[in-house]
Amino acid sequence: MKNLHLISLGCPKARVDSEVMLGLLRKEGWKLTPNPEDADAILISTCAFLQSSIEESIDEILDAADYKQGRCKKLIVAGCLPSRYKNEMAELRSSLPEVDAFIQTHELNEIVRALNAPKFVDPDTDYFLSRELAGKQSYSYLKISEGCNRRCSFCAIPLIRGRQISRPIDSLVTEARMLAEHGVKELVLVAQELTGYGSDLGMEDGLLKLLDAIEPIDGIEWIRLMYTYPWNFSDALIARVGKGKVLPYVDIPLQHVSQHLLDDMRRHIDRDSQDRLLHKLREIPGMVLRTSLIAGYPGETEEDLAELEEWMREIRFDRLGVFAYSPEPGTPAGDREEQIPEDERNARREHLMAVQQEIHAEKMAQMIGQELTVLVDGYSEEHELVLDGRYYGQAPEIDGQVYLSYETSDQDMAQTGDFVRVEVVESSEYDLVGRVLDA
Repeated sequence: MKNLHLISLGCPKARVDSEVMLGLLRKEGWKLTPNPEDADAILISTCAFLQSSIEESIDEILDAADYKQGRCKKLIVAGCLPSRYKNEMAELRSSLPEVDAFIQTHELNEIVRALNAPKFVDPDTDYFLSRELAGKQSYSYLKISEGCNRRCSFCAIPLIRGRQISRPIDSLVTEARMLAEHGVKELVLVAQELTGYGSDLGMEDGLLKLLDAIEPIDGIEWIRLMYTYPWNFSDALIARVGKGKVLPYVDIPLQHVSQHLLDDMRRHIDRDSQDRLLHKLREIPGMVLRTSLIAGYPGETEEDLAELEEWMREIRFDRLGVFAYSPEPGTPAGDREEQIPEDERNARREHLMAVQQEIHAEKMAQMIGQELTVLVDGYSEEHELVLDGRYYGQAPEIDGQVYLSYETSDQDMAQTGDFVRVEVVESSEYDLVGRVLDA
């Protein structure tokens, strides 16, 4: 048995890639160790979406390289960093000689060869079906496609992960069944552009067909839609949201509201169309809307910032994140000479987040006294004797939590993956405290 230390950086799509490689290596006799000093090899699944994430990935690589002086014999770097620099691979290898192999996002099966040379893995193998979760968990991400056909001016994803490749429905159903058998209760569907699923396969309403195929799976209780996009969010899909197991929760990155910026970003949509879609979604009972915005994009004026703030106060998104614009080399916006200074970009982000924090705190306070069904995620990282979970309006890892109070309850402590009924007794800007009523 050989020990592997795994470091997974970045987004949920990268998390899935890490779990796929872990599953492939388990079959070859590898097991996980949380201690790098006990590892025979270290695998780092990297992020390279922003310059800050590139720097974080390189720092992790250099830190991990120190362990090669001991038991560790191989350091493997996978994911977005080698994919972003695939055309400069010689320079990447030269600058990071500590790394034994680089694996791009479309060649995850190469992890077996990298650690078990000269092992051959059939490149046509559906390696997603080898995926293995690191432990028991209530939710899991289901990556339904790779890459993106859009060319938003600020985004490096097409440079990193290539054009969109949708996975076949039968493969996704098989993987979802496997996750359900491991106790997963919530599937979080992710892709770079979720609503475009199947378009490269000639499918119409591909996401709807996928939802119809996944929903009957026993054990899966919640299906969440992340990274949906406004330009192809059909009325048929709107009618499907909030029905059956599909939660009344939609993550729809909109980036901005000023029309000249939307045009410059190559978003192919106008403010009126965005607003009409949001109002339609608001009509769904219990709808929770999440979006993400960019502050400090080149050419953004004080008037644009004021328009964005006014729009946020008008729409009152339930969940919202703001990114300070990052000029990414190789993107149309990133290669421009005229950029808003970094400190100003960060200040604009902080201003918008303060606006949203006020809105969010008001919305959370309004939930005191409500009864909610909560999916238990496990013991809290902040309070070792406290369980935490989420109600349907909280996506994992980004939306806050419900801390479970058993002080006045006669119920036994719940387990990861259980559903409990709670009464909300406290709120903060992002989290809730729920008194457990029953399982």
